[in-house]
Amino acid sequence: MRSKKSILYYLCILLFLLIAFFSNDFNLVNVQKTAIITAIAIDKEEDGFSLTALIANPASQGGSEGGAKTGQTADGYAAVQGQGKTVAEALEDVNAKTGWYPKLVFCRVLLLGESLCSGNVFDALDYFLRSDYAADDPLLAATDGKASELLQAKPPLKAAVSEAIEKVLSDQPKRVGAVLTASLRPFAISYFSAGNSGYMPLIVKETGKDGDVFNASKTALFQNGRRIGVLDEKGTFALSCIKNPLRLAAYTVQSQGEENTLLIKQNQRKLRFLLDGDEPTMRINLTLYAEWTDAANSQPLEALSSREKQSALYTNAGNVLSEQIQSTFAYCKSIGFDAFDAIGKLQKYENNHFARLKDSLVQRLQLQITVRFAPVR
Repeated sequence: MRSKKSILYYLCILLFLLIAFFSNDFNLVNVQKTAIITAIAIDKEEDGFSLTALIANPASQGGSEGGAKTGQTADGYAAVQGQGKTVAEALEDVNAKTGWYPKLVFCRVLLLGESLCSGNVFDALDYFLRSDYAADDPLLAATDGKASELLQAKPPLKAAVSEAIEKVLSDQPKRVGAVLTASLRPFAISYFSAGNSGYMPLIVKETGKDGDVFNASKTALFQNGRRIGVLDEKGTFALSCIKNPLRLAAYTVQSQGEENTLLIKQNQRKLRFLLDGDEPTMRINLTLYAEWTDAANSQPLEALSSREKQSALYTNAGNVLSEQIQSTFAYCKSIGFDAFDAIGKLQKYENNHFARLKDSLVQRLQLQITVRFAPVR
């Protein structure tokens, strides 16, 4: 008896699901009326913000609708520009011009123009932190000039601009030390931390024969939300060695008159903040496990297995990288950028001295660093 009732119960559920399936469009019509934004570029204007939204919506392939100011990108997406006193008002302007409701949950990239970075970028980023309808943690990148110009790029093979930018800012370039990636939440944490120092990639467009590619090997440095400096490629790699775990990162160094490449398979980082009176010191021990993988010139057989040659190469690589890290630290110190979160460590470990030393700590800070390359066992 119970068995028959169970079968009848499940049949009723199945019947209900079939009725729901064939009688409901599951909001497909609403999806067609929604502007799915994949990337946003924000520039600061005299009277507010200029926001360019890259929209992936089949209905947008035809270009402008209703007098909307749109641009057709190479991948067929629509780049729609809105203005407003606030970012929220600029997004509403996009809505008013297109008739599509801006959907931000798929927005993975926020590009910040030079005009915005010259002031406090959180004048714009605050909206994405507060909004319940924005993506949880979009990738951030600063630009030289107008951020909106990057969305007009023509990637090879007609790839989507937003996807091409996202790949350059993804975890893979981060793991090899080529890019110091940043997303909204960690950048906001650094902004509201004691040191108020954060970073994000500085992305540029490079035009070649096959189309436009993006390069994010330089890093924009921020203090109190304002861009104060830029690290070059060597500085980016040097800081990556301290900040992030590296995997399969290539490091080329000159040894015995020729270029050699080491493949870094793992790095171990130990940072310790010390305070002796009023003399703060950051002590860093960095060990990189690597293998000799290539040389600019062909090597004789005996050189390939020469422990003496490899030992000299590892020693020289450690010395060169140590100099690069010290040079990067000196540059950051000169512009007041807290590269190793020393102020946060002062607050955590030496809080009794925090109020007295926090404003002058970066200028006082000394660096003691040991860098060692070791073979992979």
